[in-house]
Amino acid sequence: MKRRSLVLMGLIVLSVLIASTISYSAETKPTKGAVLRLAGLWPPLDPVTLQLQAFADKFNKQAAGKYVVEVHPGEELVKVMESIDAVRTGASEMTGWPIGVFASLDRRFAAAEIPFLVNNVEGDAAMQVALMPLYSQFMETKFNSKAIFSFTCLALDILSTKPVKTVADWKGLLVHSVSPQSAKFIEQIGGSAVPLPFPEGYDAIQKKVVAATMQSSSMMIMFKLNEVGKYVTRGYLIPASIIIAVNMDAFKKMPKDVQNALVEAGKKQQKEANDYFIGVAQANTGTLTKLGVEVYNLPKAERDKWIEKVRPYSDSLLKGMDDFGKEVMKVAKEVNTKYPYK
Repeated sequence: MKRRSLVLMGLIVLSVLIASTISYSAETKPTKGAVLRLAGLWPPLDPVTLQLQAFADKFNKQAAGKYVVEVHPGEELVKVMESIDAVRTGASEMTGWPIGVFASLDRRFAAAEIPFLVNNVEGDAAMQVALMPLYSQFMETKFNSKAIFSFTCLALDILSTKPVKTVADWKGLLVHSVSPQSAKFIEQIGGSAVPLPFPEGYDAIQKKVVAATMQSSSMMIMFKLNEVGKYVTRGYLIPASIIIAVNMDAFKKMPKDVQNALVEAGKKQQKEANDYFIGVAQANTGTLTKLGVEVYNLPKAERDKWIEKVRPYSDSLLKGMDDFGKEVMKVAKEVNTKYPYK
């Protein structure tokens, strides 16, 4: 009888321990459904990936285990052209992509890459703060996704094998384009666009498929384009930015406090990311110079000529956006007054 009592007591203790363990695990470890996979396109140590991870760290700390954002860089989960569909369907709970890439799906995305829309990186950062909620409005209804934050990733300027300082220098120039907007820009200003994914610029120049590429100064440095092109012209030719979105169904399932934590982490990271790229913009000029590149800052008078050359295309983009385009122009006027071209 005594032995039976001891066995019974042991079973009770074991049951309590198992129940406690299950309860503890449920409170401290998120379920599979509470994991938000953030699909990134950039390599693990890329500055953009570091911004995504910083956002994840902020949210994970605030969410305290209820939900967790996991960053998957380098197209590990999603290829660039699958990004918007992946977040729409929930194939990935969150994704990030260069905004202008999907202008073919909705012309309003082209607002991120309208040639000469802003004068500099400060203006571009301010545009992202103003436009991000507007992107989210149509993304929520059309693409089943909510914008969490967006930020500038510097302008597409030109790196080439010969100096490009005037409109005449573009004539007949074979230029690697990384988006529909950059391809049209190249054609409008007198060059010939060769569309290729942005990491292929190095090989394209090295193999003489092209004589130039349109990239941000950070990408020029990261991809060591200084080894194949010795001339860079900077004039904030085509602004470029990145947006991070979450699947609407996943967002709606979150408790209100977790939704708030995601939005708040996005606001904080938007400021940090914009501040980072503002800081690195001028530093890149020094880095490129040290790498043996001749950096030419386009004078305002010449830049104005380039603006007029591509104005018909820029105007057509804005006209196709209707009321959204009018809002874009309103914001651009404000930020350009605050941040003039120097």
